[in-house]
Amino acid sequence: MNLIEISLVNVRKLEFFKAHFSPTTTIITGNNGQGKTSVLESIFFLLTTKSFRKKYNKSIIKKNKNRLQIKGILKLEEEETIKINYDSRKKEIEKNGQKVKKTSEILKYSNVVSMSPEEPDVVEIYRKEKLQYFDKIIFKLTPSYIKIIRSYNKLLLIRNALLETGQETHQWDKKIIETGFLVWMERKKFFNHFIEKFTSVEKDIIGKKKYFLEYINVIPDNENQYFAKLQNTKQYQTLVGPHLDKINFYLNEKTLQESGSQGEKKLFKYMLKLTEAEIINEKNKTLPILLLDDFFAKLDDKNIMKIFNFFHRKFQTIITTTKTNNTMMEKRLKNPKTSIKIIELND
Repeated sequence: MNLIEISLVNVRKLEFFKAHFSPTTTIITGNNGQGKTSVLESIFFLLTTKSFRKKYNKSIIKKNKNRLQIKGILKLEEEETIKINYDSRKKEIEKNGQKVKKTSEILKYSNVVSMSPEEPDVVEIYRKEKLQYFDKIIFKLTPSYIKIIRSYNKLLLIRNALLETGQETHQWDKKIIETGFLVWMERKKFFNHFIEKFTSVEKDIIGKKKYFLEYINVIPDNENQYFAKLQNTKQYQTLVGPHLDKINFYLNEKTLQESGSQGEKKLFKYMLKLTEAEIINEKNKTLPILLLDDFFAKLDDKNIMKIFNFFHRKFQTIITTTKTNNTMMEKRLKNPKTSIKIIELND
């Protein structure tokens, strides 16, 4: 998939913006507060109908305006035009001039991987949020998993409410057991492949093994054992199930959160995103678009170029940064044969 052009009206600080993108790498530069992140957010919103910000709300619409519009021209097998209007209450989506009734009709355009300081920090967030982070990747690969995880969370909510009021849960236990095993099956399959792919990406970028991902679960051997464990209600909570799974990150066998520098953590997060992009491409047979906000921050020149050399010409990538001066990237940009496009955003 390739994003050829985008135009937007009334998105956060931007009253109007229009640009064509390189099929390889586009770098959007400008001072802080000019709306660089808003351009990436607009692309993400157009392709997924959601924002990547921690708390998406009505403020995506420019202050004192009633609605926004984002329009993009994409190249899959042929050129297609997607347009979205949003007035803080409802979204109206068009594809090639025809109204789209269900967002699932444009699901194939959601092959986008973003990284921004505005997103939750996967290294620092709590266990439950980490599970949600990786569950969202599984959604992209296996859309049916959305229904499974929603069903499990609903059953868990009902069961815990019954426990708190001292009511019988047996009628729900069989359903939660069936759904719990389905969640574990998908997660095990995903993490086995993701960890293997991450190791390959890490080798390509830094040439050695430094980081390690660990997926921890306690899966009962069978339904009877699962049922028996569910009967432990000392804390009036469900004390067994995939909601208690854990994901740990390590750097040189020490916890990344505690031992890693800001640069080491950011390098790890980029490798997670690139692993996600590789798996999406492999599974969906579609090259995803990478959106990398504030790309140069907290990374030294050497690591910047290692990451850049990995994704450049492999994925269409749109980057934001305040400047490229006095960096190794500046030398690449001076090459007259470069396919990198620079867009300067200012008042």
